[in-house]
Amino acid sequence: MKERSRSFGRSAVALAAIGIIAKLIGALYRVPLTNIVGAEGMGLYQMVFPLYTVLLAFCGGGITSAVSRVVAKYTAVGNDAACLRAVRVAIIPLIGVSVASAVGVALLRNVISSVQGNVDASVAYLAICPSLLFTSGINVLRGYFQGRSVMLPSGISQLIEQVIKLALGLYLSRVLLPYGVKYAVAGALIGVMSSELCALAYLTVRFFVTVKKRKRYVPFAVPIAETAADFSVPEPVENKTLFKELFTFALSVTLGSLVLPITQMIDSALVINLLSYGGADRGQATALFGLLVGPVGTLINMPTVVALSVAIAFLPAITTAVARGGDASAATRSAAKWIMLFTVPMTAVFMFFPDRVCSTLYGRGLTVEQLAEAARLLRVQAVGVFYIGVLQLATAVLQGHNKAHVPVINLIVGACVKVGLTPILVQAFGIIGAAGATTACYAVAATLSARSAYKCTPIGLNVADSFIKPVALTALGAGAFIGMLAVLAYTGLAYRWQTIVAAAVFLAVYGAGIVVTGVIDVKSVLAKFKAHRRNSLQ
Repeated sequence: MKERSRSFGRSAVALAAIGIIAKLIGALYRVPLTNIVGAEGMGLYQMVFPLYTVLLAFCGGGITSAVSRVVAKYTAVGNDAACLRAVRVAIIPLIGVSVASAVGVALLRNVISSVQGNVDASVAYLAICPSLLFTSGINVLRGYFQGRSVMLPSGISQLIEQVIKLALGLYLSRVLLPYGVKYAVAGALIGVMSSELCALAYLTVRFFVTVKKRKRYVPFAVPIAETAADFSVPEPVENKTLFKELFTFALSVTLGSLVLPITQMIDSALVINLLSYGGADRGQATALFGLLVGPVGTLINMPTVVALSVAIAFLPAITTAVARGGDASAATRSAAKWIMLFTVPMTAVFMFFPDRVCSTLYGRGLTVEQLAEAARLLRVQAVGVFYIGVLQLATAVLQGHNKAHVPVINLIVGACVKVGLTPILVQAFGIIGAAGATTACYAVAATLSARSAYKCTPIGLNVADSFIKPVALTALGAGAFIGMLAVLAYTGLAYRWQTIVAAAVFLAVYGAGIVVTGVIDVKSVLAKFKAHRRNSLQ
């Protein structure tokens, strides 16, 4: 049991680390893509994604957590048959939803793009809609592996997505650029579609290989029992029971995953039209919206995916502890530490050095004015990074306690605040107002969800490891960053390389501080990863 509980920490580290790498590749993808298609092209690119994300949620956005939770539950009692049937019960209904969604987007693409304010987006919708056919399978299979606390397949599939998207998407966007920006954007989205197909192919092969190995080495179900008296042969579970367990939970999670995409879809129509009414032409309004949700949105999403990866990795641990009547506070404390170790420095970097970040990454594709605007947007949304981390942690705790509806309600409240503030703030401050409304949304949702999570379990947060040390080490790293920039200013090194070298110093100081202060026991982590390989089939 002790070794099994430790596997959750290993899983969190693995998925978070791979999530960081995958998101860095994603950020690298957006940088050259921005340099190819420009701000207007990124506006078209991002006009597509709010509706696409909404449809992804309908095609199984909440099913990953649901399958993970159900598989973790039946794995704990040794019922492998129920775990495998849960995969089949989950995926069959989602196939029909995926087909209907893809056909609907293809037929209504012109209407949708017209409502959003730029009909050029219709080509992009046509390019992206086939990927809806692959997402349900990806979500179900990731949930299966995560439920068994085997995070590597999910991580590798994320890497496959990003690498294919990077290589093929950039190639097609360059090839199609002479035909117009809208076709270059469509080429990039074809790369996204292809990446989903490749990820599904990998997960499918890995699933069947894993099932075959388990049948070979685990010929009969062996429940995880604390004592011999706890041993019992698992009872068979009916499909309708699995269906109810899966989709009752998935519905709440899906509703939660729909909230922000729907508000972003509203933004994609509201913000562009508000800016146009304020005097900007359609191209300029699309470019400003592109800055907010393209270059800046990509940077904000980097810490988001890490926080989400940690929360997903710890969800089976929290669920299992609650199901057995145990204390889930240890897993929650560990999740909080890993989330804050990343979100605190990212918040500081985006808040205090946004001009450096934007100029280094997007200096070749954006004008001086656009870079300055992007830096202002990034500074306003930096605070939201911290609240996103808190929100993901609280959501995992509430889901583990079978209260997945609570963060949904809180997120709806936050979204209503955002939708209500957006017209007021955009009219008063332009595109900066839209960024402020988004930050307010995360702040409200995170505060309400953290309050609800605290009522569920006595978390006993380790304030030193989760907040004080990350803040102190971030300040130390920032000082090293500024000092190195001052030294490099006399070397004649290019602006971009000055930033890169100084950033490397920041990371070195921060990473060394984490080890020296004992926030992370490196030897223990390495030992756990080695043990995980030996116990992966047990």
